Amino acid sequence: MRVPTAPSELNIELLPSFAPRPRATHVVFDFDGTLSWIRHGWPEMMQIVMGPRFPLQVNETAEDIRAHLFNEMYRFNGQPTPLFMAEMARQITERGGKADPNELLTTFITPLDEMAHERHRQLRSGETLPDELIVHGGRALLEHLHTRGLKTLILSGNPHTQISQEAELLDLTRYCNDRVQGHVHAKDFSKQTVLEQWMAEDGFTGENLIMFGDGAAEIKATKNLHGLTLGVCTDENTNGSGIIDRNKRSILLAADVDALIADFRNPELLTDLMLGQ
Repeated sequence: MRVPTAPSELNIELLPSFAPRPRATHVVFDFDGTLSWIRHGWPEMMQIVMGPRFPLQVNETAEDIRAHLFNEMYRFNGQPTPLFMAEMARQITERGGKADPNELLTTFITPLDEMAHERHRQLRSGETLPDELIVHGGRALLEHLHTRGLKTLILSGNPHTQISQEAELLDLTRYCNDRVQGHVHAKDFSKQTVLEQWMAEDGFTGENLIMFGDGAAEIKATKNLHGLTLGVCTDENTNGSGIIDRNKRSILLAADVDALIADFRNPELLTDLMLGQ
């Protein structure tokens, strides 16, 4: 097997746990930040909402809060947003501030949805082409995986209706055979439970499973099931820049990810690497 090392070829960081999966049958993708770029910019929006609400402690600066929030955002990335808001409210209260999780959620989701709905309009009108709001190389990888006989699925911690709508707008649903899943009830949602359900329905095991995601939730769930994990450290500012987001990288490393990429450049080489060919 030829392992590509030049950034122009693949720009991948392999961790010691990485082992190819020649018997892979199913490749699962997280959605926002992994395949979809519709909601890019959400981390800065979250900073605007959360930063001013955190009372500074002794010798603490606003930059310290910013760093802490990035860590917490990416630690919860891949889980339903209401769970993150509950944790933020708890931390703010612990510091002597006041916060209501529902108010935090509304204050964040309202402008985020407004931004996303404008991008929806641009997609529907043709002002923006779907591939402009798909993470670089994402469609090419999905198509290549299909030519190799692998099944592709989407699994998100965001609301199911939102994920279904946006996957349709990006023309991604057709690659997934109706396996596009978000949460219906945030408190009861578990990515591992959904993966286990799919494994039971299709009769495959962790040996046959590959996961792409930019959050710890899907990486940990897949590792628990003995699948191969690739962390997508997407640049939130420039799609296709090839720059690995350092905040995402640190959280994904802590989740014991097997490999790290910035995007899906060179799908053929990436697939060969994953399958050990």
